[in-house]
Amino acid sequence: MLALLTGIAAPALLAAAALSGPQNGVYTPRVGSAERTAIISTLKGDDDPRLRYTFKRLRVFHNGSRAIAYAEGEGGVGGFQVILTREGSSPWRRVWGEGDGGSDSCAAGARHYEWALRLITSYKVAPDALFPGIIARTRELKRMAVKEPDTQCVGDLEGGAK
Repeated sequence: MLALLTGIAAPALLAAAALSGPQNGVYTPRVGSAERTAIISTLKGDDDPRLRYTFKRLRVFHNGSRAIAYAEGEGGVGGFQVILTREGSSPWRRVWGEGDGGSDSCAAGARHYEWALRLITSYKVAPDALFPGIIARTRELKRMAVKEPDTQCVGDLEGGAK
């Protein structure tokens, strides 16, 4: 039945159902933990290792051997939002992001956020529990894409929908 639902309806239903559980297994890794260190290392990539990253949010969810993380904060190049995934014992990898600087169209932003919403939902976690506000932001970008498709309303986009 869930496969028949499209757009925002399916993620919204999942969000409502999942929110009835305690925190849905979403947590913030402890400062200094191996998991947090691995996520930060992935975020820094080839940047200067002395760069500091300050997080507004850092959330992780495990679904069997798969894991997904959402991070929002300030880093080497300014503000960022990023989604990382990990399969089994492989390292974390960035799969989606939006950063400061530059900008992209509302239409591109709508596709980008819709992709992230589908990815998060595939982990069977309430999207807003992992990435607060993603359902409303996706809905807003879709509305703006129809009204003003060429208006630049998102930052630099990385990964996700092409």
